[in-house]
Amino acid sequence: MDVLILLLFILLIISLNVAFFILFKKGKLNLIVSGIIMIILAPVIGFLSGALFLHFYDWSSGGTGEGAGYGGAFLGL
Repeated sequence: MDVLILLLFILLIISLNVAFFILFKKGKLNLIVSGIIMIILAPVIGFLSGALFLHFYDWSSGGTGEGAGYGGAFLGL
């Protein structure tokens, strides 16, 4: 499940970049504005995916979920 969450995060960030580039080529969006949008959206999406890591963590294995928390923080940063 963690690989699926990570792939969705990567695909979402890449698709946002492609959409911003297409809008820039059409003259509808400035690159500075798209950068500001990415600065705001990327950590939010990263920490949400980290929350999903913790939600889908197998708590019956006896662990504390530290790896899922560290993975979410890494994606958020």
